[in-house]
Amino acid sequence: MSENVNKSLVSPGLPLCESCMMELIVRMAVEACGEDTILFGGPCCCVMQEKTSIQYYGTMMTNMASSASGVSRALRRKGKDTTCLCIAGDGTTADIAFGCVSAAAERGERILYICYDNEAYMNTGIQRSSTTPLGAWTNTTPIDVNSRGKKVTAKPAAMLIAEHGCAYAATANPAYMKDFKDKLKKAVDATKHGFAYIHVISACPTGWKAPAEKAVEMSRMATQTNYYPLWEAEYGEFRFTVNVKDRKPITEFTKYMKRFAHMNEEEISALQEAVDTNYRHVARLCEAGK
Repeated sequence: MSENVNKSLVSPGLPLCESCMMELIVRMAVEACGEDTILFGGPCCCVMQEKTSIQYYGTMMTNMASSASGVSRALRRKGKDTTCLCIAGDGTTADIAFGCVSAAAERGERILYICYDNEAYMNTGIQRSSTTPLGAWTNTTPIDVNSRGKKVTAKPAAMLIAEHGCAYAATANPAYMKDFKDKLKKAVDATKHGFAYIHVISACPTGWKAPAEKAVEMSRMATQTNYYPLWEAEYGEFRFTVNVKDRKPITEFTKYMKRFAHMNEEEISALQEAVDTNYRHVARLCEAGK
């Protein structure tokens, strides 16, 4: 963590939509990395260079991880241990530049890559991404006589990166701040040895069609329903970091959002099954790591 805890590296004020959780995610990430950091960002909701007092490197959506890899290698050759921090959305991470991120993880590049996942292309008008959940409304998965929202389940991007056996990979949730801060510290430390990745759920009241004041509660319910389990993996060894004892039904998460308002009982059951299937898979990986 930054030694000078009284000096904020991110200026005050909110340049984003009301209650956007990404503001909190960026603040915590930058403070965890400290002043000796280069922040890499591309075209997305998170264009924060004017808000931080650290160095900023602007990239395209397609080459953030490779740009950070090159800069990291150049710095290491000069004997510098500067943290190279990438922050990108789910569209860049899981879709457009997934191959680039995968390659950096496979090579063990010494960078920290954080994906803030608001589950759609929010910056360009709420189009579906591969992490958009089953059944959810977006402007490209409309609700009409021919469409009932997204037809397939979400891509498990975090798990796929973790399966590369990289130095550190984890899921995080701003509603569980201590868990998030602990993972940020581990991730920064892991970049001394290899690739580190954190996938953070980022509630988007605008794109999720939800009340702004429910952003934290929605985030909490994402984990309490097992929709978004919290785990970490060090070199492919998985473990849960938050254990949910009494799992709540998925309706405790979906009830806040109009993007799910069209779903009938059968469709909710299908989403519940998708959530349960994903959780069982993660649980098996965590059990195998004991």
